[in-house]
Amino acid sequence: MFLMTTTLAGITTGTLLGRASLAQGAGLGEAESARLLRMVQDIYPHPDLLQIAHYQAIVDAVVSNADDDAFAALQDGLARIEAKAQELFGVPYTDIEDPDAREGLLRHFQNEGFFQNVRWTAYFGIYNNKEIWPLFGYEGSSVEYGGYINRGFSDITFVPPGPTLEERLAEVQK
Repeated sequence: MFLMTTTLAGITTGTLLGRASLAQGAGLGEAESARLLRMVQDIYPHPDLLQIAHYQAIVDAVVSNADDDAFAALQDGLARIEAKAQELFGVPYTDIEDPDAREGLLRHFQNEGFFQNVRWTAYFGIYNNKEIWPLFGYEGSSVEYGGYINRGFSDITFVPPGPTLEERLAEVQK
C-alpha cells in the first residue's frame, strides 16, 4: 500500500505555508508548495519520527530535480489535486483534516507520472537518507561488522524476551 493513514492534526496549514518558502524560490507558488508538502506527508506519514524539515527537503528535491516537462506535469497535477479537493470536499487539499479522505483523494492520481515522481523522490529521500535512519532504529549496513546476526538481529525491544538458555534446559530436564 503506497499510503498509510495516520492523523497529522498537530500540523496546521499555517505551519505548512510557512515552511513552503524554499520550494517557492524554485518556481512553485505558496499554495502549490504547501500542497506538495502535504502530499509528501500523506504518502509517507511518519508524524512521530520525521519533522517538517525532513519533508521540506523532499519537496525541494522534487522541485529542483524536475526538468521543464516534469515541472509542468507537477504543477498540473497539484492543480488537479486542488480541483478534486474542492469538488469532493469544498475546501483546499491542505485543509482536509481527515487523513483517510486525503488518502482517498490521492488515490485518484496514484498511477500518474507526476505522482510517481513525487512518490519515488520521497521514498528515497526518507529511506535512503542516512541522517534519518536512526529515527527508524536502523543502524545501517552490517556486512562490515559480520552481518546482522552479530549486529542488529536481536536488538528488537517490542517482543518480550523469551526464557534463558538455563531456563529452557531446566524445563527439558524435568
